[in-house]
Amino acid sequence: MKSNFKITKAFRIIIVFTLFTVSLSIAQDCTDVSFMKKGAILEYTDYNKRGKPESTTVHETIEVSEDGSLVNAIIKATVVNTKDKKTFDTQYNVGCNNGLFSVDMIRFFDFNKLSEYNEKENLKFKIDGDVLEFPNGMKTGDHLDDGNITIKLNSNGFTLVTMAFNVFNRKIVGEEQITTPAGTFMCQKVTFDFDSKFGIINVKGSGVEWYYNNAMVVKSESYNKRGKLIGYHEITKVQ
Repeated sequence: MKSNFKITKAFRIIIVFTLFTVSLSIAQDCTDVSFMKKGAILEYTDYNKRGKPESTTVHETIEVSEDGSLVNAIIKATVVNTKDKKTFDTQYNVGCNNGLFSVDMIRFFDFNKLSEYNEKENLKFKIDGDVLEFPNGMKTGDHLDDGNITIKLNSNGFTLVTMAFNVFNRKIVGEEQITTPAGTFMCQKVTFDFDSKFGIINVKGSGVEWYYNNAMVVKSESYNKRGKLIGYHEITKVQ
């Protein structure tokens, strides 16, 4: 992948840790899940701690392939700022084998952090990350896998900046009803801890996510190590 950047003076991370997980308490085909269908679109809006919109990310499923029980989807994520200008885009894979979903860790990185840079020639990504798997039949009390990803921004063979994101202590803690511009959803609630590094700057904190039908993130909140809200992310359109 290739992108263009300009380093800002202030560093602030809003963790947009948007996961796709599927629970099969009843028999369910992989393609029954909306984002595993070609042309599906999920739109998310990012807000700062005061509730002011900062950007919108559109996740569009551009390709779906099947090989026996394995279904793979390629999803394009496009970040648009409040002036409707595209600031970043990338692609990631989601796989499903007999209901067991796996997602590229690049999906969980903060796209807004990558969007903070303007055009610069010859800047490329070098990505080293996990593929997270999510078990069938998730329920309250279950613990989910840890994950990590490292992204190096290289120019002309030199590493300019190294970014890393680790998530751990993920667990399902209950159910709650959540309302967003896309509707009202009865969700599973998931908590987690994270640490992130941007160059020499380290940030630690925690987060909460809500999933509809164990398949679609409805809302995600991020907190600093003192427990104060950093920002949040919620679904605003499904089609």
